[in-house]
Amino acid sequence: MPADTTCITLPGPWRHEKIQANGAQFHAAVAGEHREDRPLILLVHGFPQYWWAWRNQIEPLAEAGYHVVAIDRRGIGGSDKTPDSHDGLTLASDLIAVVRALGARKAVLVGLGRGGALSWSAVSMAQDLFAGLVAVSAPHPRTLHRVGLHVTFRTWRHVLTSAISPLNKKGLVHRDSVRDILSEWSAPGNEGASGQADVYTQALQLPGAVKVSLDQLRWTWRAQQTPTGRKYLRESANAVHVPVLAVRGDKDPLLPDRAWDKDLEFAVGPYRKVRVADAGHFVPEEQPDAFNKILLEFLADITV
Repeated sequence: MPADTTCITLPGPWRHEKIQANGAQFHAAVAGEHREDRPLILLVHGFPQYWWAWRNQIEPLAEAGYHVVAIDRRGIGGSDKTPDSHDGLTLASDLIAVVRALGARKAVLVGLGRGGALSWSAVSMAQDLFAGLVAVSAPHPRTLHRVGLHVTFRTWRHVLTSAISPLNKKGLVHRDSVRDILSEWSAPGNEGASGQADVYTQALQLPGAVKVSLDQLRWTWRAQQTPTGRKYLRESANAVHVPVLAVRGDKDPLLPDRAWDKDLEFAVGPYRKVRVADAGHFVPEEQPDAFNKILLEFLADITV
């Protein structure tokens, strides 16, 4: 039976485009048009999501005059699933390549979770291309590879489950399992993300999607054990001079507030950290109005 791909091209105040970059084809939901006086806004989803995670941000950003591109990361959603879809160095390079393929002189990366970590890395690797970084639920990636108390027991339980459980691949194709993850990582009673479990499950049911998603997580936590992982962490450690906005939901169960304490080792330019009330890991979905206000205020001060 053919896979149901209707989740990739869900209708809305956006258009669907294909972008050729870094040896792969990326699907994106796009709104707005290029302007010389505004940066491109590239929205980068986390796990277990795809571009739909930014459905509440695309239209407000376009209405504010920005060219907005919400991509499916390599191996996810409607983007190509290549043999190297798990490699963090490739995934960070993808973000750089997509910006260049779109012809943008400057861009702001807005990344959530794993997408936020990759956004930190991309800005570190090609700083002249970026005018700012918004990292949501994503302290600097090197922090998460240090031994310490910057992650919670729930984080480690998730790491161990995704790394060794033989059931996780089967579980992630079931709506109830996906809903459980989204609910567990959200603020209590908030269904902004978990209410979309049907859509996210459909995307995970696409051929190869679950394997890629889990392989990406496993690669992240094993990065220090591989040559490419160590190179990725080195490339991510350059001083970041562009403005950085770090956003954390005050009820994020995965990462405590102290996980952001080391950001200033890397963010040497303007840096601001904002806590959003009554939000967990998925801030843009759980508190979209509050997040959009914070994001637009940050972008208003960006110059290109």
